[in-house]
Amino acid sequence: MLLALRDALTPATRTSASRSIADRATALLDVKLPQGSLVALYAAKGTEVETAEIDGHAGSHGMRVAYPRIVPGDRRLAFHEVPRQELVIARFGLREPRPDAPAVALDQITAFVIPGIAFDRAGGRIGWGRGYYDATLEAVPSALRIALAFECQLVPHIGREPHDMPVHYIITEVATYAVV
Repeated sequence: MLLALRDALTPATRTSASRSIADRATALLDVKLPQGSLVALYAAKGTEVETAEIDGHAGSHGMRVAYPRIVPGDRRLAFHEVPRQELVIARFGLREPRPDAPAVALDQITAFVIPGIAFDRAGGRIGWGRGYYDATLEAVPSALRIALAFECQLVPHIGREPHDMPVHYIITEVATYAVV
């Protein structure tokens, strides 16, 4: 249902909302992270919030950017510091770094920018159900966790399992919701 709501947004609405979300996200990153910080971004798939502007801003403001890659047989995502244009289509239709791209250790990542299908204002998140982000975030509990979503993706409550990792901020085109 929520995926259908997101998918029903017109391309123009998604583009405009993604710009507003990017503005809020970059403002938060500028306040929360020192220069030289490593930010983990995702490359949007389908109707997800676009992250290209965040990537450009981070690079021009002294931050480094890494993108995730699914590693077969591992629940944790691998991250690689590569230019966005070097991402390739991979498993599940995701754009990922090549396996031979420069890898970064999870504990080097200062902030994770995370996609999802639904979020609640207590930091709950529903992703694609495979648990890659939860397993990854569990390994780096001190990292800042920022979710990007359209306002229509917010719900009153998401039930959580013990392994579900909440986010610290949810950024929509309407507001930046602090969970911490």
